[in-house]
Amino acid sequence: MSLKTGFATVLKAMRVSRGLTHKHMAEASSRGYMSKLEQGRSSPTVDKLTVISEALGLSPLTLFTLTLSLERGEPIDTLLQRLKADIADLDANDALKALGISSRPAVCATRAAQPRRRTQAYPSPQTELHFAE
Repeated sequence: MSLKTGFATVLKAMRVSRGLTHKHMAEASSRGYMSKLEQGRSSPTVDKLTVISEALGLSPLTLFTLTLSLERGEPIDTLLQRLKADIADLDANDALKALGISSRPAVCATRAAQPRRRTQAYPSPQTELHFAE
């Protein structure tokens, strides 16, 4: 199966699973173009993929991952593990730094939180973290 055919199958399945018609997708794309995509007669640009995925309530990464899984016959989890490994390798080699992005979650320091009054009748085993400015 080609990527174009795989994408066509995934796109139609996602649209139908969400109960959407081509008319519902009109803000994302014309009915004619949606029909061409779903028949595998056209391929979307990255911009169009983003708009269509948003109309479906999905990430473009989700649509493409489902397409690759279908086209290659690989489990989604295998593709996600490969993605994580690729990103970790790029991060380790500072390739992401050159783009000004990081694979690590941002840590935001905020002003110190005021101690809360306990409203519980019993002590909590949770620890509250306070970040100084």
